[in-house]
Amino acid sequence: MPLIFILIALGFDFFLGNLERYRNYDWIISLYHFLEKRLALYKYWDGSLGLLGLLAIPVLVLLLIVAALDHWSSIAEGIFVLLVLIYCLAPESLDNRLDQYITAIDEDDEDSVSSLTEKLVDVDLTSDEDLNETAIIKSVFVEAHKRSFAVIFWFLILGVVGALLYRLVNELNEEMSDVRSGYSDSTNVLLNILEWPSSRIMIIGLGLAGSLVHAFTGWQQSEKASFDVNSQVLSDAGIGALQYIPDMEVPGREKSYWIGEVKSLINRTLIICLAVLAIMTLSGNLG
Repeated sequence: MPLIFILIALGFDFFLGNLERYRNYDWIISLYHFLEKRLALYKYWDGSLGLLGLLAIPVLVLLLIVAALDHWSSIAEGIFVLLVLIYCLAPESLDNRLDQYITAIDEDDEDSVSSLTEKLVDVDLTSDEDLNETAIIKSVFVEAHKRSFAVIFWFLILGVVGALLYRLVNELNEEMSDVRSGYSDSTNVLLNILEWPSSRIMIIGLGLAGSLVHAFTGWQQSEKASFDVNSQVLSDAGIGALQYIPDMEVPGREKSYWIGEVKSLINRTLIICLAVLAIMTLSGNLG
């Protein structure tokens, strides 16, 4: 059943499109600020207990709704779970942005290229020495993980609660990325813990979809006994799986070649992961 939900959710996102406007997480940010004003004086608020208390509210509400719908109608419960999963996933918006960038490159539209580069590049993942293309490729691997792979992983582990929990922690972390406090540190730690297993599974998928040897080499070079290297490991392993060589020139190759390749690699990785999940599901049913 989880596989069916995932396939339907991805299908809705890819074929319907324009769902990004429905993915508004301002309510969790507003809830955070509401509680912050009232609980900031308490010493336990600015830390992991405050974060867990905040997350407990939407999680408990979600569990209550699911339990009520399950008692009323299993079909209504399934529809609600599917809607929440679609709400937490967002692969199509990244695909659309990459398509727009490829079109802008091919048409020599410098204004669009510059605008899209700002939207695609995560400055925390790149260095000043990176070319725009390199910075985009590194950022895309991490963004693809956040938008789909991590959500799918936690949906499989904890159900719809896992999908929503990951998305809310990620949104809170982005909101507080420029804030230094015990609360923001706890959010970052929790996000790193949640992303550790899903990022490694995505790396294996990238290796199977691209170059397994080079992906594992990039993984080993960046891996440390720490939870805070997930993005670096992902980007380095992705570069390896892609076998990206920015200085390599091939006659007749389009300027957007590598951006198209990274998009294809990520899509192949998602297909491979879903195929493995389907095999596991069928094996379990047959067994």
